[in-house]
Amino acid sequence: MTPSLMNILKDNTLTGDNYVTWKRKIGLLLQSEKHKFVLTTPKPPAPNNESSIMCRDEYEQWKTSDDMAKCYIMATISDVLQQQHEGMESAADIMMSLEEMFAMKSRTTKREAVTAFMNLRMKPGQAVKDHMMKVIAHLNIAELHGAEIDGETKIDMVVNSLSDSFDQFKLDYTLNKRNTPYKA
Repeated sequence: MTPSLMNILKDNTLTGDNYVTWKRKIGLLLQSEKHKFVLTTPKPPAPNNESSIMCRDEYEQWKTSDDMAKCYIMATISDVLQQQHEGMESAADIMMSLEEMFAMKSRTTKREAVTAFMNLRMKPGQAVKDHMMKVIAHLNIAELHGAEIDGETKIDMVVNSLSDSFDQFKLDYTLNKRNTPYKA
């Protein structure tokens, strides 16, 4: 394992509030180590005396990767979560349990970020740069938590968030948008 992957393990312990970021980073770690497939691939049947060498190898590869994935996951969660999940059979089971525990917080955060973005209005006299930094921050949080907002909708929401001093710009944008097809 490379030093940068060791830093991911060391610096990203799941505590609950950081679930979305942790999940993304543990996914990257498992993918780089070629173990991520165990989260989506069912466990192959255990080989018996009559199983082919290919079936045995497939089972052993899956089992080895699952054990490694479990180790990486367990190494990046808090001690309390480790105790709750140490008896689970597979990495996929652990991830499913963590998803059930923390996904609701993620949905709430996504909803709050989208609502804040939709309600954001530029204050009179505020610099456009400052306003756009707030817009970008709300969008990043929403998308980090799974919100999918298409490009055209983002632009419309940004234009609508501008202050009254941009009324002529908003009117021009709306009129030009009607006359030309949108290109992303």
